[in-house]
Amino acid sequence: MRGRLNSWFLAAAEKPMHREYGDRKLRIFGDLPATIVELGPGSGANFRYYPRGTRVIAVEPNPMMLKRMYSKAAEHGIEIDLRHAGAEGMEVESASADLVISTLVLCSVRDPEQVLSEVKRVLKPGGRFAFLEHVAAEPGTRLRKVQDAIHDPWHWLGEGCHLNRDTASSIVGAGFSRVELERFDGTGHVPYKPHISGYALR
Repeated sequence: MRGRLNSWFLAAAEKPMHREYGDRKLRIFGDLPATIVELGPGSGANFRYYPRGTRVIAVEPNPMMLKRMYSKAAEHGIEIDLRHAGAEGMEVESASADLVISTLVLCSVRDPEQVLSEVKRVLKPGGRFAFLEHVAAEPGTRLRKVQDAIHDPWHWLGEGCHLNRDTASSIVGAGFSRVELERFDGTGHVPYKPHISGYALR
């Protein structure tokens, strides 16, 4: 039930999220290669940004997302190469990817440090990890208190989503050769704000 609800929510939120994040995504994605590894593509919200004919190695363990994902892929001319395993142990060859993308995914993985280790493993030397994530508010702020207070029901309803996860520190500490990271609030989406976006190089 939660999987179906979240699949519906992501599809319904695609247009407002495009207005909110679209330009920023295009900046952090950079020059797009013919093959992209995407963590948790969900309902395919990012496919509109990829050239037609792009092959997406889709690391998507949630079967409730697949119908919408394949429909969106057909709409945008995207070739899907589905990998059912989670991002903590993605079934992708080592040193094979020029670009790995994660947007609003690292909040809900079981072990973000392991996922980032996997990202480094599959990237080629000099390859790019592009990310856009919501993160914990600053400790002691009113928003952080709200995030902490509602964490348990939000975590259950959101299939593992953490409102108070310090994803920025995880990315910076993951051992990439270079990290470019920007913090921003966004225009809404309380309580899942603030956000970070940027890229890291293998």
